[in-house]
Amino acid sequence: MILSPFFNIFCFQDFQWRAGWGVLKANMLFVYNKPEEETSSIPPFLLLIIEDCFIELCDENKIGKDFTFEIKFKSTSRSFIFAADSFKSLGQWVSLLTITPIDYIQLSKQSFIEQIEQTQKKAIKERN
Repeated sequence: MILSPFFNIFCFQDFQWRAGWGVLKANMLFVYNKPEEETSSIPPFLLLIIEDCFIELCDENKIGKDFTFEIKFKSTSRSFIFAADSFKSLGQWVSLLTITPIDYIQLSKQSFIEQIEQTQKKAIKERN
């Protein structure tokens, strides 16, 4: 399930900014060089599982780029710095990344409930 369309995003890698296109699927952030790579056999240049992390806005004066945010992972202390191309896009990224873990948990819970219901129905049919 895709939670967002492709958004232009910049990723800070190897001490330089790299332009890319990101998409959220369930609780995973895929970052590609171009949007069409998602449907090809070309892997993303970055894949993050958005769990056990928090999203923070960065100090743009310190980073040297506008519309920046950071994904910090609690358990590993790793962090990834990104930049959006506009204030509106920054808001979309932060909103989507913040709700992604919650939506994924809700989807997983619903899927488990459906599986349990199907198993129970099957068991009742087998008893009759």
